Amino acid sequence: MFRQIIIGTAALFGLASTAQATVEISTTARGLFSSVRVVGQPLTSVGPVAPVSGRTSPGYALNNSAASLAASVGLGTVSGVTATLGLNSGAIATAASANGTTPIDTSSGSASATVSNLDVGLVTSLLGVPTSILSLTAGQVQSVTTVDKLGGTTSFVGGSLFSNLALSVNGSSAFSLGSNAQVAPNFVAFNQNGLKVTLNQQFASNFDSTRVLITNAIGISFTNYLLDGRSLSGSITVGQSLAEFMDSSGDPVPEPASWAQMLAGFGFAGAAARHRRALRA
Repeated sequence: MFRQIIIGTAALFGLASTAQATVEISTTARGLFSSVRVVGQPLTSVGPVAPVSGRTSPGYALNNSAASLAASVGLGTVSGVTATLGLNSGAIATAASANGTTPIDTSSGSASATVSNLDVGLVTSLLGVPTSILSLTAGQVQSVTTVDKLGGTTSFVGGSLFSNLALSVNGSSAFSLGSNAQVAPNFVAFNQNGLKVTLNQQFASNFDSTRVLITNAIGISFTNYLLDGRSLSGSITVGQSLAEFMDSSGDPVPEPASWAQMLAGFGFAGAAARHRRALRA
């Protein structure tokens, strides 16, 4: 099973109250969405493609899909150079689920997003001659995020799986992965000149009684990226899964310092434990 082999972030939350917990879980998945634009120009967004979302209680098992994606975003013409962002894929499948019939017996949820035959390309053209700026292809990418409450502990796990991923920048190979490959959370495959490509991108948050973990199989960001006389800003997200846990039992919320390691590094639970032991020493 995929959940048995993923590499991900585990965020453990101790719930110390003896009151009976009433729990609400929300899970969400999206195949792909993009907000890349030329700075100073109107935004042409794409997606989210095949979104699905549910919230307890009762439990649910929801699915969505898209047969394919073929989107082209024009990024203008400057001094005769035209720029275009292409977002293409084969089948996209998303799923969101959670158990329970009432807030008292709700204890787990999961979300997943799978994108097949991914092809993301940023291309410029002068006098009809194309130049590849960014090319990212993959046979398949998938992210899964789960939340489970067992006794007084709530755990989140997120991870991503890649098959035959290839990244090229300015016509040169920058990174590649083989079949059924995994990387650590927030693995940076490329980061130069305002263009950043992150694999197995994860974001965790804890606010009051709500905890959230987001896993993006691929996150591409443009931050004032200069391209033939224009500046690009925005992001492309591929394969997003999200789990949210809300506990209304009145359990005490940990001090902010207790979560500093998790929020700063999105690291493994073991690393956080070692950090806390070092502080006590």
